[in-house]
Amino acid sequence: MLVQAARQVIAERGLHATTLRDVAAAGEVAVGTVTYHFSGIAEVLAEVLRAEMRDYSEPIMASAAAAPEGREALRHMVSGLLADGRRARDHWRLWLDFWALSVHESAYAQWQREIYAQLHALVQRGYLAGYADGSLPCPAGVTPAAAGADSGRATAAADAAAREAAVRFVALMDGLVVQCYLPQAVISPATARELLLTALFPPSRPSLPASRPPEPSRPAPTGVPGGPTDRA
Repeated sequence: MLVQAARQVIAERGLHATTLRDVAAAGEVAVGTVTYHFSGIAEVLAEVLRAEMRDYSEPIMASAAAAPEGREALRHMVSGLLADGRRARDHWRLWLDFWALSVHESAYAQWQREIYAQLHALVQRGYLAGYADGSLPCPAGVTPAAAGADSGRATAAADAAAREAAVRFVALMDGLVVQCYLPQAVISPATARELLLTALFPPSRPSLPASRPPEPSRPAPTGVPGGPTDRA
């Protein structure tokens, strides 16, 4: 109850505008109850985000991991993490506060790195699965067999390509989060999803018809006006 109350008030006001007294009021408990469990508002936020990982992020990741194809796994992550509605908006506003906090607090920065490592690993597995099952085009130098379709184990080249793709995926998503979930956002989550999916899976361009080479000129046949035998 207290963590849920803290979540609501921090998401609405922001970390630096929220006090332990505000959290106590939102949870309808005494301030002493809050200070008994938490040393400060930063610790409250960290506990809120642990609950966010359990209640919001983990079901999305589980759905992606269970997808039948690699491409579908990545789509699950895009649609879940860049979702419409207040639930997703509050989730990302809490994380944006935590990003700022992690800049100055080494313990929180370490936890953030661990969360990112898990996300990168999941996205990387999605790309490897897509290369292997054919739902994603293989990069240059990578074959479905190299990605693990036959052996069950990716080669170093396939692993490196998937890791690079995962970094790009997460970086693009983070930028779009800022653009679509902050107040007075310039784009909607739906537009963010479309932009990310288009960047990750560009639509194939139809091939242009081959141009026909010009036909060689032919000499005029004999006996025809203007032909060789018609001249004086």
